[in-house]
Amino acid sequence: MPGTRIAFGPFVLDPDIGTLLKEQIPIAVGHRGLTLLAALTARPGEILTKAELMDAAWPGTAVEEGNLTVQIATLRKALGPADNGGEWIATVPRIGYRFTGTVEPVASASRGPYHRPASRRLQCCLLPI
Repeated sequence: MPGTRIAFGPFVLDPDIGTLLKEQIPIAVGHRGLTLLAALTARPGEILTKAELMDAAWPGTAVEEGNLTVQIATLRKALGPADNGGEWIATVPRIGYRFTGTVEPVASASRGPYHRPASRRLQCCLLPI
């Protein structure tokens, strides 16, 4: 859905404008990497075949499977380890890849482009003494 960002762990992915933030700091990931990450996070827990991912990142173009492997490796390096110590993107041998994290849609709002949901923010109140 346009205008929706995807939050997972400390990250927020905005596929519409092509940004990936970690704790509100931009992470350098190329266009193809962001496209692959958007495809994977759109279907968390599901296996996406290599062909599906290649069609997403290189539509209408014949490319070597090695290109996909390089992009996935670059994404893994940029994302680092998942909260549980594993990887955000799991390899399914001879088939494809699966996003292992829990995603949460974050609707774009007038509060700013990188607002996290209130449920994830720390709440603090000051009481009079």
